[in-house]
Amino acid sequence: MAVTPARGSPCGWLREREMAVPAVADPAEDSAGREPVWNLGPGAHQCWYPVALSSSVPEGKVLGCEIGDGRIVLYRGDDGVIRAMSAFCKHMGADLSVGGEVVGNGIRCPFHHWTYGDDGRCKHIPAGDEIPRRANLFHFPSREQFGLIWVFFGKAPLYELQTFEDFDEEKHVARSYEVQLSDKLVSEPWMSTTNVFDIVHLRFLHKVNITNSEVEEIDPYRRRMSWEADMGDKAAGGLRLEIYVYGVNSLRTKGDQGGRLKWYIAASVPSVRLGTRFFLTIITTKEAGAVEFLDRQAAMHTQILDEDTPILNNMRLEDLLMVPSDRAMTRFMRSVLKYPRVTMRELERSVQAE
Repeated sequence: MAVTPARGSPCGWLREREMAVPAVADPAEDSAGREPVWNLGPGAHQCWYPVALSSSVPEGKVLGCEIGDGRIVLYRGDDGVIRAMSAFCKHMGADLSVGGEVVGNGIRCPFHHWTYGDDGRCKHIPAGDEIPRRANLFHFPSREQFGLIWVFFGKAPLYELQTFEDFDEEKHVARSYEVQLSDKLVSEPWMSTTNVFDIVHLRFLHKVNITNSEVEEIDPYRRRMSWEADMGDKAAGGLRLEIYVYGVNSLRTKGDQGGRLKWYIAASVPSVRLGTRFFLTIITTKEAGAVEFLDRQAAMHTQILDEDTPILNNMRLEDLLMVPSDRAMTRFMRSVLKYPRVTMRELERSVQAE
């Protein structure tokens, strides 16, 4: 399967020494003819993406979702397990989320009743024709945790899905939800992830004063950092967090807010048509005030994303002049350029050739 590197740098390759980016004549296209990075073009980075709430896919329901330049279907088989497949029947291209039916642990197209097994391979054509060798849907790795459905956009996960191994249902309460942004976000997920390394913007735009921050690269797919912060008017009490960045689109944090346990996972998923969507799981202890605490935290995260959205939507990444205080952010941006990326068409073709 062909895998392409991330397309469209932040307007050119970041120079190692100056940490600057060469200008291009037109911000809509750089000198190599690549599309700008803030346009959600073909494909997506190979990451774990949250795509829906578990409650949105009860047994027997088929749900259509979008990732990057493609569309997938989710369904829950008779065994209760979530499965994720490419969305269009290989016969005549019917969208399996529009009238498709769950049959056992497989899915049946509404148009001519071609039936696909839980591995994505066509198992039955009721007209009696021989099943074509290329009649295969792409079967995505998928997981459920804390009430969210996650899909890895690629053939095999490059890293484990982030979680909290020490979560205890007797001690902790979790809330998972999709953030309802005030406006459509048209920048790619990695641009929002970059903000966690941009402590200067956090101070001035969001009034979050990071008093101590350290960053460590674990491997090409994960980074670890720690924060101590004064949240100002956004939340009562100081914030102490250990933050792990997974892929280019997801954060897992553990810490406390004002002396109360706060863990959360924040991740985004790109879509050409819908823009970038955000899902969060927030966890705290089961004690008095837990619901109110989760309400306040959800409101705070929504406010921060809404503050970022109009700026990210209107940035011109044409001539960046990165300075020493941007060093952590620049290293992450360089890693995005090297991070593997793939299109839905490439994934679908990979199973047709098997």
